[in-house]
Amino acid sequence: MTVTDADVARLVDAATAARTHAYAPYSVHHVGASVLTLDGSVFAGANMETVTLQASVHAERSAVVAMANAGHRRLRAVCVVGPYSGIPCSECRQTVWEFCGADPDVVVVSAPTDGPLELLTMGAIAPFPYGPETKGIDPTQH
Repeated sequence: MTVTDADVARLVDAATAARTHAYAPYSVHHVGASVLTLDGSVFAGANMETVTLQASVHAERSAVVAMANAGHRRLRAVCVVGPYSGIPCSECRQTVWEFCGADPDVVVVSAPTDGPLELLTMGAIAPFPYGPETKGIDPTQH
């Protein structure tokens, strides 16, 4: 799947804007994320913490939920803006992979606030995925 420089800029802008709405009083780790769908729509989300932390929602999952709630079931890129690494954690990788259509070339835009922007792929950050395709499920049918 191709992702243009303009797509990357839109994703970074959306994730950066979403980051301002993060609720992170415990970690003070404000993260925004965005996803790009097959039709070029962009959906964004921010992390939302709770005092127990286990019930917290990461920005990537928030963006994917916004996408799915709008009726989309496939994405072609995800972007993460925040401190430290812009690479999704294992739980978020799993959520993103769920809507990748088993495509290891889905783009991951890593945009840490304290480092350079990097373009990676899901195949590079999750080389042995486990997803709906392993169960014969097509997410676009649900």
